[in-house]
Amino acid sequence: MFKNRKNFLCASICFVMLAACSSKPEPPKLEIEKQTLHTKMSESGQQLFVYIVTVKPTPIMVLDTRKPLSRSDLKAYAKHQRIEDSPELKLMLEERAVILLNNALAEKNYCVDGHKVNQVFWRQRSVQLRGMCE
Repeated sequence: MFKNRKNFLCASICFVMLAACSSKPEPPKLEIEKQTLHTKMSESGQQLFVYIVTVKPTPIMVLDTRKPLSRSDLKAYAKHQRIEDSPELKLMLEERAVILLNNALAEKNYCVDGHKVNQVFWRQRSVQLRGMCE
């Protein structure tokens, strides 16, 4: 009786661990290629900034159509995301850019009383945050 409970417990633990590992999605990787902070003073004396963050290109996933596609190939293809095509990745980049902007402004001692981002522009692999100091 004790041996059956022990086996059941081990099997249950293995099942839970396996389910936890398989259900955890792999976070997409965005590698920052370049980040630039431009500052200037407006004609009215307002401090302005433009912050641009560009990520490295994600290669296009090419499937070999000469052989039959396996289920794992199709799953990998479905999960493959590129920044140019994915609103989710663009939002992730925008959130990361805001954090990097805060660090860059603090490092340059610019907008010490706070700042506001007024406009966000997207290009292929970059996001541009435009704003002003408060």
